[in-house]
Amino acid sequence: MNDEMSELVRGVLAEAERIGFAPASIRYYRSCCQAVIRFCRSRGIDRLTARAVDEFLAAMDDRSRRGEICCAMRSTLEKTARMMLEFQQTQAVDWRRRRPASGLSASTADALSGFTESVQNELAPSSVRVVVGEVRQFLRYLDRVGVALGSVTAADVRAFLIELRPRHTSGMGNTVWALKWFFRYLNEQGLVGLKVDAMLARGGPRRTRALPCFTPEETGRIVAAIETRSPHGKRDYAMVQLALSTGLRCGDIVSLRLDEVDWHLDEIRLVQHKTSAPLTLPLSAEAGNAIADWLLQGRPVCDAPEVFVRLRAPFTKLTGPTGALIMSQWLAEALVSHEAHDGKTFHALRRTTGTRLVESGAELALTAQILGHASVNSSRRYIALVDESLRECSLPLDGLAPVLEILR
Repeated sequence: MNDEMSELVRGVLAEAERIGFAPASIRYYRSCCQAVIRFCRSRGIDRLTARAVDEFLAAMDDRSRRGEICCAMRSTLEKTARMMLEFQQTQAVDWRRRRPASGLSASTADALSGFTESVQNELAPSSVRVVVGEVRQFLRYLDRVGVALGSVTAADVRAFLIELRPRHTSGMGNTVWALKWFFRYLNEQGLVGLKVDAMLARGGPRRTRALPCFTPEETGRIVAAIETRSPHGKRDYAMVQLALSTGLRCGDIVSLRLDEVDWHLDEIRLVQHKTSAPLTLPLSAEAGNAIADWLLQGRPVCDAPEVFVRLRAPFTKLTGPTGALIMSQWLAEALVSHEAHDGKTFHALRRTTGTRLVESGAELALTAQILGHASVNSSRRYIALVDESLRECSLPLDGLAPVLEILR
């Protein structure tokens, strides 16, 4: 390892130590840096450049396709290589979440970029993220099997859906919807002549499932199970209390900024991540006290603008499966039974809030306003979870006794 490469490694690791990374994390990044150095040494590269990083990532893509490294390791190696290049150029490293490159060929990347720009004027921001993510998977599939976008056939689309189906246990609605949008764009631009509307037509009504909410007894056990002595417990307790009192989605909770909490008026003012619509909600005493306890006694000292941050360096906004990790731990502690796809997720706290509102006699318009629904139709689903009210509305079956008849 030459002096310049060694200096890059020392600089990146020094930045990690300065921020407060754990020794195990520093050792992990050191091994990733060494992987970059070994690649450069094998190719006779003495200085890290953008072209060298691209060559390294292409080699890592080959290793990933052969199954030698997993997707997570490939992503971490990309992050490490780009941080080394950044330190070489600026003598500093911005420890932020770095999304991996799209992994698309130039032609498919251009098509995806144009499609993204076209749907941004027609769909809500959250819908754009969904449709672009689904289309990106399709384009990666085409690149992997060696099919050019201009020559794609119905058989290619069908093969992609068949391959993807096992990973979509709840249905393929979003994927089909995204492909229709994408091929409509391709047809309008003259890039592809294939029409997929007939092939992707829905053969029957969409099957919907009424996912459960937590019962009052389960809710009490979950809240009681969260210990509030450690910073980890204080943070999770505040997030759960906030979800139960406001019905906010997990994405809105992890994105909540310090300046969006008005302690004088006991209000929260934010822009919803899913709908991009502003929302103002009252801050209950339980949730407010829990958040205050987290901010004063548990939150690390950092410059992050978000209320809830990581407990280990770098102290940045929570990302990834935060809600799933919280519920997995505390459902087990509360002895609440939980199985895959049973609906007992962090989002079930939102369903619980909506159900309790309907049970209290609140009108659907008020429930929709509190939950930030654009239409009351989105709030109607909570009626199906109010067992006692449905029982009162049911008609008696007296006088409708079955009569035994014999077919002649």
